[in-house]
Parts: sequence; C-alpha cells; structure tokens
Amino acid sequence: MLQHRFKYLAVAGLAVTALTVQPAIAQKSKDIMRFGINDPFSSLDSYHVPHEETGLFTRVMYGVLLVYDEHQGKFLPELAKSWKQIDAKTYEFELRDDVYFHSGNKFTSEDVKHTIEYIGNPKVKIRFKRRYSWVKDVEILGPYKLRIVAKQPRATALSSIAYRFRIYDSKIHKGLKTLADQAAYGRVSASSTGPYKLVSLDKKGVVIERFKKYHGSAHRRAPTNRVFGRFIPDKQSQKAELLTGGLDLMRDITADDERLLASNTDLRISSTSSKQIMYLTMDAAGRSANKAMTDIRVRQALMKSIDRERLINTFVAGGKSAERPNSVCFKLTVACNPTTKPLGYDPAGAKKLLAEAGYANGLSIKLNAYAPIKNIAVAVAGDLRKVGIKASIEPLPLMVYVKKRGAGKFTAFLGKYPTAAQPDTENLLNFFFGANRDYYKDPLINGAAKKGSTEFDVKKRAAFYTPALDQVNKMSFIYPLTEVPVVFAHTKEVEIKPNLQSSGEIRVGDFFWK
Repeated sequence: MLQHRFKYLAVAGLAVTALTVQPAIAQKSKDIMRFGINDPFSSLDSYHVPHEETGLFTRVMYGVLLVYDEHQGKFLPELAKSWKQIDAKTYEFELRDDVYFHSGNKFTSEDVKHTIEYIGNPKVKIRFKRRYSWVKDVEILGPYKLRIVAKQPRATALSSIAYRFRIYDSKIHKGLKTLADQAAYGRVSASSTGPYKLVSLDKKGVVIERFKKYHGSAHRRAPTNRVFGRFIPDKQSQKAELLTGGLDLMRDITADDERLLASNTDLRISSTSSKQIMYLTMDAAGRSANKAMTDIRVRQALMKSIDRERLINTFVAGGKSAERPNSVCFKLTVACNPTTKPLGYDPAGAKKLLAEAGYANGLSIKLNAYAPIKNIAVAVAGDLRKVGIKASIEPLPLMVYVKKRGAGKFTAFLGKYPTAAQPDTENLLNFFFGANRDYYKDPLINGAAKKGSTEFDVKKRAAFYTPALDQVNKMSFIYPLTEVPVVFAHTKEVEIKPNLQSSGEIRVGDFFWK
C-alpha cells in the first residue's frame, strides 16, 4: 500500500529574526499538544459533521467493529473478535465482552444495533445517507453476537463497516429524547470506545484526553495525554501563534510558508502522502445560473488553460512528491483503473475552443473554492485569465459550500476530498456523482456505479468502473488536479509518525513528543 513520505526540513543558520520562535509556555511538561484547526466545527460526530478535520478526532474517539489495515491489505478486529459472511447479504460478528465506553457503560450488541438503526432512520437527515442506508436489519443473536443484513448484495459492505460505522453509546444516545438533541451527541455527550475521550468543545476549540480504560487494539494509540485543537481559521494567525509559542503545530501550510518556515532552526516541516484529491468541478448539467459549462468546449477550454505542473510545483506544499491522478481516484484506490487522462495544458487550444463556443471575447464565471485552498484558486484564476476566462473567486467554509453545492449554485468549484476516508472507487463515485452533489447527470457513470456496487470480485468491479472513470475525462466533467500532501509545521519537540492503520491519513494519535 501507500508509503508515507516524511521529510524534515531545517536549514541551519538561515533563521531570520522575524521568524524566531519565542519561548512558549511549557506544554510538553503538561502533556498537552496544541494545534490549529482551519475550519471550526460544532460537533465531533462523523455522521452529522463529516468534516475532514473532525475526522482527525472522531477516528481516535469512536470505536468500530473492524478496521482495514492498508499497509497489510487486510481487515483486523477491533470491537468484533471475528466475523464471517453467511450469504451474499449477511455478515455475522462475534463481539468483544471486555470493552467499556468513555461513560463507563459496557459495550454490547445493542450499541451496534442502535447506532446503525439510528443513522438509517429516514427522519435523521445527514449528508451521505447512502453510506448507511444499505443496511436492512441488525439481528441480535446474543449480548456479544449479531448479524448485519444488507438490502441487496453489497461488494463494499465490510469496507463500509470498517470505515464508516462508528459506534454510539446507546444508553447515552437513547437518553437524548429529540432528534435535535441526538444530532448534538458529538458536542454535548459524545461517548464511544476509542483511545481518546471528549473533554470539551466550545468556541475556542476542542480538547480530548487519553481514555485510561481503553481496551488496547494494536492499531490505535494515544501518545499524548491531551490534545487541544484551537479554532484559528486564519493561516497567518496560526503561523503567528506557532512562532510565539501558542501552538505546537499547524497543518496544511502553503508552499510559500513551507519554504519560509523551513529556514527556522526552531521549527520542523513534516510532509506526508495524504491521498486527498484536489479537484475542479464544472456544472455540465446546467444547475447554476451560468450555463456556460453545459458546453463541453468551455469545460475543455478551462482544463486546457491550467498549467497543472507549474500549479502543483509552485503553489501546493509538498507538491513535487504529490501523485497526479488520472481520474477521480488514485492508483492504489481499490478498483481504480482508468485508461485515459485529463486534458493537458494547451492555452492556444483553450482560446480556440472558447471562440468556437461563442466566447471569442472572453467569459466571466464565479469560481467557488474551499476557503483553506483559496491560494490555489487564485493561481487557477490567473491561468484562466490568460485565455480570456475572468474568474471571480468566492472562498467558502465547509458548511457554507456544502449548502450551496447542494442547492446547485456552483458553476465551477475548487475543493478537496480525503479519499483515504474510504479508499474505494465506489465511495468516490458516490461522492462526486451521488445525491445533490451530481452536477453531470451522466447515465453511463451512474449505471457503472450501480453495476459495480454488487460485484464482489475486485477485478471485475474495476472493469465496471473503468468506463465511468474514462467518461469523466472524455466529457471533461472534473479536473482531478493533484494529491494534496499533508504538510505540518511544528516545533522541534514534536514528531509526526505514520499512522498504524492508514497509508493516507494522519490523526491526532500520530502526534508525539520527542
């Protein structure tokens, strides 16, 4: 599987006075790791707030039945001791009988049944409902034995259970009487079985603490006693806090800051493969007010106008080692096998296509962008301007862009998605072409996704998906620009270690003191 590529950059003797790290209040002695959160969130619950940065915490707080070890390429037990497939739709699990929730309640089959039935309830409104609504029934066979039954054969059932089904403490959750109260579980009463437990979540940030009664799965760890995620949306403010001792680390730094901070002898830069995909979507279906992108020539012109290599090498931190995906998945994503590539850089060809489409004098569009990658949107807009496309940039925080995307407001959108959250092509086709995220309405893609979802043989499933992945390129629906490496700037007392289970994610359980 994917290998983390860590690099530690410290150029001795080049630190400048303006960048000298000021003496910090000793947080190492208190065993509190402090890092900056780019996009504040209101709850630590991956069902109701499926946010990239909440995942840093929820993956160390919540327990799952099993995990997929991406390094070894196999499923491993966590809350389940063992499992077997009874038939094409049924999986049976033997559960551990020695696990306790953060609340002190004992974990049983009832907690699994309650969690799955809650998220499958049609009255519970969550994003990505299809990730969970495939379950028909959870049959309790005993306090520590159960079966999960699908509505139809599902090739990625075990993968979904491993990556998506995080178990609630049913005694606590049932005590929340209204749906609104239950939706706030991750803010006011989160309790699960992971190595960290929630201490507080407020306007300042989130604090989690090592759970002393953790059951001890080998693929999970809690190296620091407390982690404090501070809500600081402004990157310059985060950098100032790092330099003056208010933070121990910050993530997702820009390429300019990577070069600048590497010259500081008190800091280190750690870069790792992430399998986050940065993508540019275009409104081929004409959902937004501006219908220009319904013309394939305009979409092709937009793609041809972008100098991909210059963009990645100059503006993406860690970009030189980033994978350039050929479609909306990476080489080692399960069942990803496109046979085509996106259009290459050709500004003269872009101008010709625009003229053919009736825009010889230029075209104006709004380019919405996920706020933390605004700097990349600015660079993209610069390339577009050279061929006559005037793009006004509107950076948006996650919850705002989710609403606008669902309402069909985007003519073009620059975003990123953590494919390692479930590294399977089925998941990515659902993300880009499912529910109100679909700006293409392509029957070939939707049909291929449906066929592949019931095929258990991975090679055969990949064969179903290949035409869909190639169609993305043929129709210039989405430009899969690049992998976005996760690049941290941190004090020299901090070490970022590869995750024990994931080859494409770093979580707060991977933050260590030296």
